[in-house]
Amino acid sequence: MRTGAAAVFGLMALYACSDDRNSHFNDGSAYEATATQPFDGTAMQALEEEASDFAEIVKAVGFDVYLNSSSSFTIWAPANGTFNKDSVLNVLSTSKDLVLKQFVQNHVARYSVPLDLESHHISLLNGKGFIMTSKSQHKIGDVNISSKNNIRCNNGILHILEGNLPFQSNIFEFIELEYLKSTNPTKEDISLYAYLKTADKDSLDESRSIYRGYDAYGNKLWVDSVVWRNNTILRDFNALIYEEDSNYIALVPSVEAYQGRYNEALPYLKYNPSMDKGLEYKRTDSLTNSYANRFAMTDLFYSRNMNESWEDSLISTQYLKYSWPDHLYYRKEPANLPDDKTVNDILAKVGVADSIVCSNGIAYRFNEYPFDIYEQFLKKINMNTLSLRTNYISPEEKIKGSEVQVTKNVGDPDYQSGIFSVVIYETDEEGERVEDENGNPIIKENIMQNYSYIYVPASSKVNTYIGFNVPNNFSGKYDIYVITMPIWFYKMEAEGLIPTNKKAYNFRAWMWEKDESGNYPSGGIVMKDDEGKQIFTTPEPVDIRNIRDTTYIGSYEFKYAYYGENEPGVILQIATVVGTSQRDKYSYDMMFHGIVLKPHREDITPAAKKHPLKTYSVPVKGTATLGKGIKKILKR
Repeated sequence: MRTGAAAVFGLMALYACSDDRNSHFNDGSAYEATATQPFDGTAMQALEEEASDFAEIVKAVGFDVYLNSSSSFTIWAPANGTFNKDSVLNVLSTSKDLVLKQFVQNHVARYSVPLDLESHHISLLNGKGFIMTSKSQHKIGDVNISSKNNIRCNNGILHILEGNLPFQSNIFEFIELEYLKSTNPTKEDISLYAYLKTADKDSLDESRSIYRGYDAYGNKLWVDSVVWRNNTILRDFNALIYEEDSNYIALVPSVEAYQGRYNEALPYLKYNPSMDKGLEYKRTDSLTNSYANRFAMTDLFYSRNMNESWEDSLISTQYLKYSWPDHLYYRKEPANLPDDKTVNDILAKVGVADSIVCSNGIAYRFNEYPFDIYEQFLKKINMNTLSLRTNYISPEEKIKGSEVQVTKNVGDPDYQSGIFSVVIYETDEEGERVEDENGNPIIKENIMQNYSYIYVPASSKVNTYIGFNVPNNFSGKYDIYVITMPIWFYKMEAEGLIPTNKKAYNFRAWMWEKDESGNYPSGGIVMKDDEGKQIFTTPEPVDIRNIRDTTYIGSYEFKYAYYGENEPGVILQIATVVGTSQRDKYSYDMMFHGIVLKPHREDITPAAKKHPLKTYSVPVKGTATLGKGIKKILKR
């Protein structure tokens, strides 16, 4: 690896040297394009006559066989004396493949591309792209094409350049260069590049590769092999930063920064040791390492094609509409900034001075992450109604280990979602509607809200116990909230839209967690808020404008993580607390809109915990009468 690093920088030094040489040439504007100059021979033979220095490099890497073949191609060869041949040969002695890719193939393309009246986008053999201007300008990229151009050989065209074409790394290659530059002794164990390399699944693209016969075993002898790049991790992240026709913004951490964020993730990824039983390897260690790497990588890549408004906000390649507003960073204050989000100009934090133009985008290297772990990966667990439905524990089910029913004394649950739409009219003292001059009733208020719930009825006049699996938790402390909907929403008097059941909820909660054997204990841990209260009471619901109530039920520190596991290891149990004398005040039935577990932060005070959540629902605009959703309820 050290040898490879020296080779890379030797070749980079070559380009720096050749830049100085290029300054001695004029801009080429005085040249007149010549007609095609015929050459009776192969391009390799023409190269030996017209650009012997470049020809010597081509032979040294074994590419002359290809240039002598019957395939058609175009060469833009640096003229003798326009690049440091000794520097290239020095690099070649330690890294032949590097010289082939970054120097030889950086000057060759397939098929014949003459210098004519049109400009062409050139795709070189190494995948890099340049613009070759028309014959009146005589340039490819920023390098002048000499008067020796359009030399037509029997297998292609040769153009002589007044310098060499600079090799421009793509973002993946830039990450590799930063890795090679690092002197960190543990970079092979933990670094962005080291982790990405574990997922390289490259394969030979035979349809685009050239071979010259077979060996003694019948295997093709490839003269020019084209590799189809495939990195499974980057594909998971929707960030194909190795493809030349892409356009990305990338945040590239130093090895030290990456290792720091990796280590920050480790305490939250302590998996239950029971998951290793019966295995010949430690699956828990593998999970911890994999997720710590993935979390250190989260939100490092942004497709410029997906970020038309990137000056205002940045959408990560991991962004999905259903996870909004995760993986979205605001650079300016928007009119409707989401709850739990702040303006964070991450590009300004890493600094434009550290931005590097690559062949497929811009890389920003940094030594300190521009977002904290709560913005990056330590997200809240938002169990909406769909999740509650999936994770509801049936009363017929007994939990593993203690064989206890966590759900009991309940009937069949009901799930509903829709739009709650109510129009309130102006009325006089006698309760009659007031009409305008055209005889239409005057609307006082139009109430429209999205809703969804799971309704769990009691099977009899006894307290109900309701259990939900909690998926994807980390090891660590969470603040826990239960979001309920009032029982009147399910049982309402149609005439006048009056809530007829104003009963509140009075409930307790327990957290159940698997032990090291993989079993649940015989009882859960009682949830208490920051004041020690363990019975939670919701307000008496009387206002149809308020269809949700969020109750903070305290904090809980999970011993083990189950993030990414199909089988959760945590249960939240909720039970009504209704005495015989309290039946008129509290409901045995319960309606849930959601459960939220928010990673605990010491800078959030207990008072601020009481109302820190806001449900993300799409606003419903316009005036409407009684909606379909509420009609379904009223029919009951």
